[in-house]
Amino acid sequence: MKYPELLNEDVARVGVQVARKYNLQAGILLTDVIKTSFGPRGLDKVYIDIQGDTTITKHGGAFLRKIDVDHPAAKAIIEGANAVDTNVGDGTITVAILIGALLKKANELLDIGIPPAIITRGYEQGQEFALEILSNIAQKSDSTDRSIMHDLAISCLQGKTLFNLSSDNIPIASMIIDAICTITNFTKNQIDVDDIKIEEKPGNVSDIELIKGVVIDKTIDNYAMPQSIENAKILLTNENLETFRTKTESEIAISSPEQMSLFLDQESNDIIAKVRKIIDSGANVVISRKGIDSLAQECFAKAEIISMRRVKANDLWWVEKATGAKTCKSLENISTDELGKAKKVYQKNVGGDKMVFIDGCKNPRSVTLLLRANSKQYLDEFHRTALNVIYVLRDFIEKPLIVGGGGSTEAILAHKISERALEIDGREQIVIQKFAEALEEIPITLARNVGMDTIDTLIELRNKHAKFSNGKFEWIGIDSTNRKVSQIFSKRVIEPVVVKEQVIKTGVEVTNMIMRVDDVFMKDLIDNTHCHIDGTVHAHKDGGKAHNHFEQEGLEQRQMHHYY
Repeated sequence: MKYPELLNEDVARVGVQVARKYNLQAGILLTDVIKTSFGPRGLDKVYIDIQGDTTITKHGGAFLRKIDVDHPAAKAIIEGANAVDTNVGDGTITVAILIGALLKKANELLDIGIPPAIITRGYEQGQEFALEILSNIAQKSDSTDRSIMHDLAISCLQGKTLFNLSSDNIPIASMIIDAICTITNFTKNQIDVDDIKIEEKPGNVSDIELIKGVVIDKTIDNYAMPQSIENAKILLTNENLETFRTKTESEIAISSPEQMSLFLDQESNDIIAKVRKIIDSGANVVISRKGIDSLAQECFAKAEIISMRRVKANDLWWVEKATGAKTCKSLENISTDELGKAKKVYQKNVGGDKMVFIDGCKNPRSVTLLLRANSKQYLDEFHRTALNVIYVLRDFIEKPLIVGGGGSTEAILAHKISERALEIDGREQIVIQKFAEALEEIPITLARNVGMDTIDTLIELRNKHAKFSNGKFEWIGIDSTNRKVSQIFSKRVIEPVVVKEQVIKTGVEVTNMIMRVDDVFMKDLIDNTHCHIDGTVHAHKDGGKAHNHFEQEGLEQRQMHHYY
């Protein structure tokens, strides 16, 4: 009797021991790629896509999203970095370094015979210790304290292109802080970062500005209209001010040229009637999602009204928040409550394009940050950097707790966790000790990127922290400016505690997920899948070179061959 095989011939099994080793090595290799971009002295990465477009960035999340990887362990690390970027907006490289260090330590633990179950459990205990210590050492602050916001912004900006190319660093940080403070509800510590619109245009970095209102990348509809209006009353509409075809089939029976003339006159009269309603409402700026034809534009120009047609729905949403306007429900009955107000509406040439500025809004709940740079690559990087700072400030406002930067927090955690590991019985003690060593990889990477000797730095860092006990500590980390181990908090290098918590949680979760995989089964990747006219579906590993596509029927009777 012939017994079937357990697996099909196109399914391969990697094996228990080999699979785990490959997973660990893949994760370590990916994190080694991104390490050199960490810190103020980190270096940029260049990615060239299939179309030849170039991305220059030191943003860990942006770079990891760009590269294509096949290995599932590497994909898990990229997803972990994306999770950190989505939730807290910063710490993507930090979490990649932590995952790589944890995987490296796990590899060492496996070599000395500690089972994966104990390693994952030890890492979970280390995470619990780290989060507990973080809550004890975090410094509570006032969420409205602009000086702390400024320190957080500068700590996030240092080493970024936006910071380095600016001749004066303070205004950029101040602009973002002004934007945050304008849209934040400090009574409830609530903030929606989408209320900050970011526009990009070519130009000089010194021309970056914050507008307490909205910038719309559109032009005024007609040159005969005013190019600037003071004390603007803004009407938002979603109705057509032009003739349009109905969505359903319809026809009108016209039997004479006079009826045709009457029909065209009626269409014009309907548009003029709507325009008259707008003029009577007192509005002097009209922004529409739909079309505005030449007749309506002419009427607006005569009444000295600015109009803009086919404006994006998002722009209308920002205008509503900035000016207090409400999208008009019906042009037949316009309420004064639906009109928004702005000190000035004007058109301005920006980077070779004309844009409309709605500025000087009273108590705006939406603002616009206009970024300028001399190339598209720099504009994209500026955008990513600005979003980083915005998210960091949001994290602080929602949970006003701060910790020291420069690797000082990780050094404190490593020292205290090492002490607590001695209280643990069993092999978990060794695992928790390795967890503490993995946390030290963050300040060590920072030191390596600024040119310091890593061994001497580690020894000095441990010696300085070893002097403190009984709950006492100092924020001693890597001073990247002076390239030495020193007190960090006094230099106002700080970070939100939310970012540190998210990095530790994600780092342990991703590492344990990779550790729990003990075997890999792979089905062969086959290209050239296709279907014949008789319904047969199959594929060729050799690209179909040895396959008789025509079933011996000759060139004149060849069958259809559909590829998909």
